[in-house]
Amino acid sequence: MSNSKLIDHRKALSNNPDAYTFEISDKNIKRLVKTLVPHLKNAGLRVSPVKNHDELSVIIKLLFSAQENRPFFHIEGTEIPLCWNSPKDWDKSYIKYEWGHLRSRNQAGDRAHNLENLGLYSARCNQHIQTSMHIEELMVYGGILAQRISNVLTARRKLFESVEWNNAVQKIT
Repeated sequence: MSNSKLIDHRKALSNNPDAYTFEISDKNIKRLVKTLVPHLKNAGLRVSPVKNHDELSVIIKLLFSAQENRPFFHIEGTEIPLCWNSPKDWDKSYIKYEWGHLRSRNQAGDRAHNLENLGLYSARCNQHIQTSMHIEELMVYGGILAQRISNVLTARRKLFESVEWNNAVQKIT
């Protein structure tokens, strides 16, 4: 367990200009590719983190771009970030992303692991904000959280209709 405190972790994130993009870089994306593969296999796709690395990297970057290169529930305008890692990763000055399910695994059944149901979340957002609810259920909170969700869902809808997305997905199906 890390000896870091939450406030120190949040300040380190705030002071690191690459805190949100570190894991998405070509140098570091391998872990996200590897953690995406089990979800896609559960959705019935035959993918491999080695064989499909390049294609999955493109898909991850497209999803991240639709999130404005931030965690799914990222809110701008706060002095220190409201998205952060789990306590075991408080020593990191970057977000260690998790795959979150827009429609929860507990409620979505077979569709839970579909590629269009996945997003890049910080641990705090996945475990403390969404907490197994469908993304639409979070809209009742209103305010800047509802606005952020609406903006990201709109960007994702446009992405999923794009030729670039369809070409990327076709390469792994």
